[in-house]
Amino acid sequence: MQKPVLIPIEPSYGDPTTLIFLGGSVVEPTVTPEPISQWWWLIRALGWQGAIAQLEWDSELNLTLEELAQAGDDAPALWNHARKQYKRIGKSFLPKLLWQADITQASFLAIAQGTQVAYYCLREWVEQDLHVQDVIFLDGLVKRDQRQNWFKVLENIQGCLFNHYNGEDLVLHRFCQVLGWSRSPCGIKPIRDKSHQLLNLDTAKVMTTALHSTQGYEKILGQWVRPHWQEDTL
Repeated sequence: MQKPVLIPIEPSYGDPTTLIFLGGSVVEPTVTPEPISQWWWLIRALGWQGAIAQLEWDSELNLTLEELAQAGDDAPALWNHARKQYKRIGKSFLPKLLWQADITQASFLAIAQGTQVAYYCLREWVEQDLHVQDVIFLDGLVKRDQRQNWFKVLENIQGCLFNHYNGEDLVLHRFCQVLGWSRSPCGIKPIRDKSHQLLNLDTAKVMTTALHSTQGYEKILGQWVRPHWQEDTL
């Protein structure tokens, strides 16, 4: 595995918190499902005033639905290998990269495979001089039950975890079916925990289809995340 890199994207407009974009996709074989510039525009349109950075890792780790389906019986093994790398990236590389970049306050915007990276980063968090404010999950691929130690994730977040889930997302349903998962991940159903910091948000009410793009995410982020970010700037 090539070492992940943290790429500065946009400078701060005055807010000391840096948004770390952890982009993945279950439908495209790339780190981001479309040009990253589309995401910069959306993040700014939502009211984000801090700096923006992107964590890049091997695109080969972003196993898509098509790739897993073609792998047949080998699909679970391929996924487990990739998941171990997500854990390594989140646990070892991301905190070190934040420290090296002199980032002391961060928020995460994590999509698909990126939710695995963010989850393991927060579950194993030991860096006392770095503070994570808010975490946003889209197309989450992390298991929802309490055995996943979600309480450890939440206690390492200063603000909120926005878990957007969509029970009507046929792409994610098929993704789980190919892997033989008996339980839905947090992108399909709510995380099973109770905390004022955890916001399980049903996006099926806003997204009529599972559109895995900035166009699809713009409505749901605008409904729940924009008011939160704008409130923080007041």
